[in-house]
Amino acid sequence: MKKKILLIDDSTFFLKVLSDLLVEDFSVVIADSGEKAIDLLRASDCNTPNGSEPFDLIITDLMMPGLNGYDVAQFVKGENRRNKFTPVIMVSGIELTKEEARSHGCATYIPKTNLNKIVAMARILLLR
Repeated sequence: MKKKILLIDDSTFFLKVLSDLLVEDFSVVIADSGEKAIDLLRASDCNTPNGSEPFDLIITDLMMPGLNGYDVAQFVKGENRRNKFTPVIMVSGIELTKEEARSHGCATYIPKTNLNKIVAMARILLLR
């Protein structure tokens, strides 16, 4: 069974491009907002027959309308029981430090423009 990635971004173009790069190795679930991502995370937290499996990796954009990537990461680490230890990769078009991303519960930060590095990090984290 393929490892499951939650990919979150408000750019449909970015979601399409990155999911196309990841789908060969992973099962990719897409959310086009922080709110939709949290709905999916809550669904994976249910212990009901309809509850979905937890995610193995979460890749989220920082800058989104409404709930941003930090909000999603803090929800995962603070409130989401089944995904609490799931690594979160923060991606953004603005410059961040890895320390800044880590202070918000993320494993690392990767610039959105570096698609190859995002895919490589997913493979490192999930295919070892």
